Parts: sequence; structure tokens; C-alpha cells
Amino acid sequence: MLTDRPLLSEYEYGGCRIACLVTGEEWQQNTYIVTDTSSLNTIVIDPGGSVERIIQRITDINVVLTHILLTHPHHDHVGAAAKLSEQYNMACELHKQDVRLLVHAPMYAWTFAKRKIPAVSHYRAFEELVIKEKPAFRALHTPGHTKGSVCYIFDGFLFTGDTLLCKHVGRTDLPGGNSTDLSTSVDMMLGVLPDDAVIFPGHGRPWSVGEAREWWRQFRGKPPAHMSFTDPID
Repeated sequence: MLTDRPLLSEYEYGGCRIACLVTGEEWQQNTYIVTDTSSLNTIVIDPGGSVERIIQRITDINVVLTHILLTHPHHDHVGAAAKLSEQYNMACELHKQDVRLLVHAPMYAWTFAKRKIPAVSHYRAFEELVIKEKPAFRALHTPGHTKGSVCYIFDGFLFTGDTLLCKHVGRTDLPGGNSTDLSTSVDMMLGVLPDDAVIFPGHGRPWSVGEAREWWRQFRGKPPAHMSFTDPID
């Protein structure tokens, strides 16, 4: 593996416990398990692989799963989505403009990575999503990496998928990608969040909105894209 990142990292922000599971050796994608400490309501974000580890984590901490959220449906972020959905009889939720990509995820997984993943049959497509029960969050549509990419904004932290990673942006040369849209989305996202909000990306380590805003000022014209697992993600 490129880095010696731990396979499980844990954080606490905004009344929530956040577990980050690195669920793939090649792409080192992050799967997040977010638990409200008062209600124990729990959300899984981007179940990319290792479904047994995800289920075991949910079982070990004895919580109630309420949502399975997808920031976007590229195969490295949805490899465990179908089995997790079946295990809990729960729809995977994603933006309506990414439904086509979700349906074709098994084909892309085989074409690009010779990886077999099951198709997600139980999903719910949204245009806007605001959840007020704990842990409260809202979806912010941030097209560019894909047409339906979203960031999920909680109290003091957010999950950006492959829209914005630490000192990188997501690639835009795949189906649905658009570099102009991506720049507009990053501008919008960084423009509505406080400096101390914590960004949890789809790959690599977390960083703050303040750090991201300073980096974006320098590299907005030509930001480096995360193209493969060999690219350094700080």
C-alpha cells in the first residue's frame, strides 16, 4: 500500500462519533460510520468495500442504522453498497443525476478494475435532502466529479466524497465529469462553510475548510486531481 494509514481512525465532532474505515487496498477509499452519541442513530457513507468489516463495526458499537448515503456511485465507493442494503433492508440514497452511474457501476468496476461488485437494486434518488433528526445533515449538490456528486454537511463537519480531497480534487475525465462544474462546486462549498469545519474526503486524511480555502486560492486555476492510488494524498 502507498501509505501506512490505519485501517480504522476515529474522531468526535458536533456530538457525533465518526469512524473512518479504509476499505480497499488499491484505491484506499474511505467508508464513514457516523453515530449520534445521544440517539445512537448511525449513518454509513460510501460503503466501498469490506462489507463484513462495516457490519461488524455497526454490530460492535450496538447502534441503529438509519441511512446509507452515497456521495457518488463510482465502483470504489459502492462495492459494499448492495450487500449492506440487503443486510439492513435499507435503500442507498444518492442524487438523482447519478442513478445511471449507480446502475452501471458493476460494468465500470469490471471494465476499469476487473472487479466484480453486485448491483444495487434498492436505492432512493433525491434532488434535495435535509434530515432534521439526529444526526442532522443536508446534502449539497456539487457536480463536477460526477453529475450527481454531493457533499453531506453535518454540524461542524462534512463529507466531500471525491469532490474535494486533501490538496486534490476528484478527476473529471470519467463519465459525467466536468472540470468547470467542479471548480464552481468547490467555490460554492468553501463559500458557505466556516473555517473550522472539518472535511472528511473520499480518500486520504481529513483537513479543515480554512486549510482548503487557503489551498484553493493558490491552486484553483489548475488543481491537482486524484487520478489513482499512486497519487500522494496527504
